[in-house]
Amino acid sequence: MEEDKAISPNNGKDFDVGSASDIEMATNILAKLETEVRRMSFQQSGSEFRRSECCIYRVPKPLRNVNWKAYAPLLISIGPLHRENKRLEAMEKEKLKYLKKLTERDGMDEKKIIDILISIKNQEERLRNCYSEKFKLIESRDFVEMILLDAVFIIQFLSESKDDKGPKNFEPRMTFDIREDLMLLENQLPLFIIQEIYDQVNPPSQDATAIPFLDLATFHFGKYTFSQGVETSPSVKGSRHFTDLLRNLMLNGAIQRSYSLNPSMLKYSAVMLRKAGVKFQATQDKCLVNIKFEKGVLKIPRLEVDHCFERLVRNIMALEQCCNPFEAYVCSYIKFMDHLIDSAEDVSLLVRKGIILNWLGEDAAVSNMINHFCENIGDNYTCFGDISQKINAHYESRFNHMKATLKLIYFPNIWRGTATVAAAILLILTLIQTIKSFL
Repeated sequence: MEEDKAISPNNGKDFDVGSASDIEMATNILAKLETEVRRMSFQQSGSEFRRSECCIYRVPKPLRNVNWKAYAPLLISIGPLHRENKRLEAMEKEKLKYLKKLTERDGMDEKKIIDILISIKNQEERLRNCYSEKFKLIESRDFVEMILLDAVFIIQFLSESKDDKGPKNFEPRMTFDIREDLMLLENQLPLFIIQEIYDQVNPPSQDATAIPFLDLATFHFGKYTFSQGVETSPSVKGSRHFTDLLRNLMLNGAIQRSYSLNPSMLKYSAVMLRKAGVKFQATQDKCLVNIKFEKGVLKIPRLEVDHCFERLVRNIMALEQCCNPFEAYVCSYIKFMDHLIDSAEDVSLLVRKGIILNWLGEDAAVSNMINHFCENIGDNYTCFGDISQKINAHYESRFNHMKATLKLIYFPNIWRGTATVAAAILLILTLIQTIKSFL
């Protein structure tokens, strides 16, 4: 017995196995917990599937609080997120007008519309999973009707927009506002359902002249200089909605970069870097994020800043924060430009170098806009850490400062340089004459 106690893992104390009722209670608790674990695993696998489908989000409050107008539609609601907005109700009649136009087209009949509605109904669950919210109060019939009307409106609007005169139903200002609304993150339909309806309305096998929908959408957003090369980029073809399409167009042809945790950040503005001898060069690269730093030259693709720029960038940044937090290339680019630009003087320098094309008028307007883009967006990840580290090291070299001072102050042009050389020669001659006088 003494030996048993010596080797007992419980220091010689036996467990009290308890009464039969205690054992039964413990068994029931264990069975209940095992059932909940299995249910949780099943729900988790289902939620993971839904997350993989999810691509349309309501903009997080921290971002919305900085500038809510950048995310709010002006004229038209697309999808369920702004469906109940009374201010946008007037455009619902325009959606019905476009549906009527569609039904009056050659080859369209009631059967085709019914087939489209059935197709939407069959994909309702997938469509709902594309949104970050559940919308349980929207009944199936209303949801299918909404998808049809919104998709038909987009197809008709984009088809009419390829004409130089634009859509006939709307004044130029309304057309502009609708185009702006179609790029907002909260105002989207999944691209796959629009593509499917478009192909049913314009069967490629029957109409060889029909423009592929992706080309039509790209043409619609063609005013942006980065809207090129859609046929060569698989990522563009895999776009999930218009905001995602714009992001993929912006990143088309991007240099592969690696993300790093807590990377080096650019410490110095454009004006400060110039004083350290950094040269600035605008490149013809249409991909904005293809920034390079080589042999003291900072090469940056040209950036056009107009009155649409803020809404475009804020919505793409919001998409990246929700959906691509570890591949937030546009956020990284804006952070880099935010550190490069501290004031209107920095913008003025970049404008003179052709890097920024300013359609806002005042340089201060551009600096204020860029300096507010990254509010409530963390700096933990970026893909420009390596470039920033090289630029910081260049600035912190005393030799580079001496070279830059010599060039900027004494040799900024041929006249100042000639005067500097002449003054140096005169000083040397005076010194020689002084020495001779003492000999």
